[in-house]
Amino acid sequence: MSKLVFDRGNFADFTSVSNVFIDEYMPKANGEFVKIYLLLLRLVNTGCSDLSTTMIADKFNMLESDVIRALKFWSEQNLLSLSLDHCGNINGIRLESSHSNKYIVRDISNKAESFNDTSIEVVPETLATASGETVPAMVPTPSGTIVPGKKKYTAKEISAFSENENFTQLTFLAQTYLGKTLNTSDIHSILYMLDGLKLAPDFIEYIMETCISSGHKSLAYIEKQAVTYFKKDIHSAEEAKTDSKLRQDICKSIYKVFGLASKSPIKKEITYITKWKEDFGFSDDIILEACNRTMEHTHTASFPYADKILFGWSENKVSSMADIDKLDKLHSEDNQKKYSTQVSAKKVGRPKNAKSFESSNYNHSKLEEQIRNSRDKKIHAILSENK
Repeated sequence: MSKLVFDRGNFADFTSVSNVFIDEYMPKANGEFVKIYLLLLRLVNTGCSDLSTTMIADKFNMLESDVIRALKFWSEQNLLSLSLDHCGNINGIRLESSHSNKYIVRDISNKAESFNDTSIEVVPETLATASGETVPAMVPTPSGTIVPGKKKYTAKEISAFSENENFTQLTFLAQTYLGKTLNTSDIHSILYMLDGLKLAPDFIEYIMETCISSGHKSLAYIEKQAVTYFKKDIHSAEEAKTDSKLRQDICKSIYKVFGLASKSPIKKEITYITKWKEDFGFSDDIILEACNRTMEHTHTASFPYADKILFGWSENKVSSMADIDKLDKLHSEDNQKKYSTQVSAKKVGRPKNAKSFESSNYNHSKLEEQIRNSRDKKIHAILSENK
């Protein structure tokens, strides 16, 4: 077979793809995932004002859940950093390079929930053009907290960190707490918390202690908890304790109202409670009132139903139990007016040609006497005929 001659011609409108991506990442990735990553690379320079996971799904004729799965995959490969809102939905993407975080996709929002924060702040950045030149460009920084990607450290880098006092202290504590020699994955978890998330050593130690004391003796779980705190912008043991107490108190009360056994709240429940407390700014008594009404109306421990009640109160600027009483009164009056209107509409007027009948007052004794006399006459007449 003869060799092919490849001539680029005058084609200049193209997207530059890293050779590292082609050689190392593309071969082991799903083909659909590669499509999405290439689209994001294209949008670095062209941009897209209405970018969303739904739009990407429609473009490639795939499910939105597959798009989200692809974005998370590239995030795990450290080629993306994802920004999340309070409900855990993706609302920003930053493309990562091996040297610096200079690529930012313009705008992305998950529009599944009405309360998602999709606002962006435009800031000047420098982007690389296809020719390799750097030019100033206006690119937005997505809202929310951007979680740094987890780096894979080389043996040389790990060796360099061994001279770091904080790193050596944390590895020693981890080995002591876990009662085992740390493997490479454990070392990467500690380095990610210390070097990637930039958490204070004493805070990392606190996270280790709380996780292990609750029975989670795994650095992978400890790392996951550290990421959770990072997303909540919690960076000290004091802030973590306050957050934990807040959630434990309100969760116990909610579970009691819902008739549930006391347990650690799952992620979805935490998301609801966080929204009620932080986004809506409701006090515990208002939240518990919504939960009580949920049980009265549905007889089911339904967080989504309680959320609908609280969302309605938030829309009506409720800030106290007195405000709820006022809303209840207005709602009752409104229902009464609607009922009165419906009853009036059902009443039918009497036709003009309808005859009017007066009610008669009967004397039952006289009627009975008349009936007896009539009967006696008939009997007498029959007897007379027979004679």
